[in-house]
Amino acid sequence: MKYLKYSLLIATAFSGGATAGAYVETREAWNTASDRHEVILRAGYNFDMGAGLMVTNAYDVGKWDEIKHSYNEIEGWYPLFKPTRRLTFQPGGLINDSRDGSGGALYLDTNYQFTPVFNLTFRYRYNHNNYDTPDFNGVMDKNDTHEFANYWNLKVTDSLTYTFEPHFFQRVNDYHSKNGKDHHWEITNGFRYKLDRHWLPYLELQWLDRWNDYNREQYRVRLGLRYAF
Repeated sequence: MKYLKYSLLIATAFSGGATAGAYVETREAWNTASDRHEVILRAGYNFDMGAGLMVTNAYDVGKWDEIKHSYNEIEGWYPLFKPTRRLTFQPGGLINDSRDGSGGALYLDTNYQFTPVFNLTFRYRYNHNNYDTPDFNGVMDKNDTHEFANYWNLKVTDSLTYTFEPHFFQRVNDYHSKNGKDHHWEITNGFRYKLDRHWLPYLELQWLDRWNDYNREQYRVRLGLRYAF
């Protein structure tokens, strides 16, 4: 709950300022194979120069029959180097806390603006856990991953944007992903529609690779709503 209080404080503090960059957001996600749901509450602020800060609280609601805390997360990013008006290098990082323990990630985004309506971002991210779990040999170690992602961002109309996101995860140590391999894919198709300067609903359709626990492919549907102050 302390992270939720921080989220609301951030949104309240920035919304009264001259720069219209603060927002609050909620999102519901449904995983098809496990038939479980997750709800997030989020607050953030986007600065004029491109930097941002975001705080997220997530809750596992099962099949809408329970409420369990899932994780808290604080993330920030900053456009560090812009050698041309089209090319930007932007580092970022996050810390999180879940039922299993704490962790974090560092990443670097390389973005190129090809046209006014299309840009591409390549991201390398290292995901780290501060706690040990048994690997497939029974040895206690940290289940870290290398993550390689692309974001294909297309402005379809003044109101509608589309993003295609393929993510590839590679296990650092002796662990398996849910597909039984040392790597897996997650692919997202995202659609965002700006109703006005305040309201932004969005839809994300995701493929999370095969989950051997359910002997089937895992898909996820996310439906969210953002309000900008």
